Amino acid sequence: MLMIHTFSVINYGSIRDEVTLDLRIPGTAPDLACFRRSVATPDLRLPTVAVLMGPNGSGKTTLLRALVDLGRIVSSPTNAVELLPFLSSQTRWEPTRFALEGEGDFLAPGETPQRFRYELAVGRQPMEDGTAGPLYVSHEALVHFPRGRRRRLLERQTPGAPVYVSRDLGLGARDDRLKAIEPNRSAISILALLNVPVATRFARAMGDSLVNASNISGNETFTPTTSTVIGWLEASEDARQWAQAQIQRSDLGIEGMEVVDGFGDKLIRFNHSGLDTPILLDFESKGTRRLLHLLPLIKFALDVTGLTILDEIDGELHVDMLAEILSWFRSRESNPRDAQLLVSSHHVGLLDDLEKEEVFVVEKDGSGATRLYGAQDVRGLRRDVRLYPKYRGGVLGGLPRFG
Repeated sequence: MLMIHTFSVINYGSIRDEVTLDLRIPGTAPDLACFRRSVATPDLRLPTVAVLMGPNGSGKTTLLRALVDLGRIVSSPTNAVELLPFLSSQTRWEPTRFALEGEGDFLAPGETPQRFRYELAVGRQPMEDGTAGPLYVSHEALVHFPRGRRRRLLERQTPGAPVYVSRDLGLGARDDRLKAIEPNRSAISILALLNVPVATRFARAMGDSLVNASNISGNETFTPTTSTVIGWLEASEDARQWAQAQIQRSDLGIEGMEVVDGFGDKLIRFNHSGLDTPILLDFESKGTRRLLHLLPLIKFALDVTGLTILDEIDGELHVDMLAEILSWFRSRESNPRDAQLLVSSHHVGLLDDLEKEEVFVVEKDGSGATRLYGAQDVRGLRRDVRLYPKYRGGVLGGLPRFG
């Protein structure tokens, strides 16, 4: 499982200057049930829910997509060619930089998670005709902090320079597998492909948590297909019972859910109180269909990855249903493994169900660059006030401007 402490990105899409999502909760905040104590750093607390709020086009999706892109680059040996910089003359040829700090057990599976920091910089240079040449990794580093001390596991600088690896990574400085690292690919992803155990586990954790448990693919959002949902329901009785319970909570008229054989395909149908005939999924409300298709991603995070990233979570879902989904992560009973949920939303009604440490405001400045700050950073914002009227009144910022 992977738990995020901070994530920062520079020169990516609408993000020009460094933007940092800092989930660390100040020591002055009360000890609430929705806050969880870090296992790797016991004096640190983190929220299990982080909600990005702000106007359309402010950069909420861009920030989440940056996390997904980082996971994609690290988890598979894929050229990072899709990365776009902030398109100004000052930044067009500058590198895109990512830094993720968190905790996980990839060093010693099943043992106490350790704090880590992963950094990646993707460089670019112009061709003679002014177009962009091939992208390349200009910096990459993976470090951990045993007993609070910083220790490198891997570090590389400019293309062609020697790659530093420590014995903790399971490689020696003269290991032939280091020769396979290519300038335009993550060293971690290459070493994972070559079965270096620590690299394999780290790449898998990044891929599962940042890519496979998200609803972002390129510039679009998606939900698992109905056939994927059916396969998930049929593979696990626990998943089927859990999904049915959540669907029944969202639609009080539904008494049961089942997968049945159709005309060559499997179908999902629902039994409703007062109806003699089951209703097929295609004829259910958009909200019920949307919720059912999100459930595999949510359950995957709660049980396996420890993290899910859901962009535009509010599509077709009532605000109370959104609050219910957030409660699955905020509650210790339904989330005993401290999984995190990162979402973007326009449903400002959610604000009254959240603590200020769970709310992050995304805005654009006059130059079109994204900026991000937590509601906890707003000076004078007391805990005993409702966040919704404060947002609508402009105290939190992040309001759309018309005209």
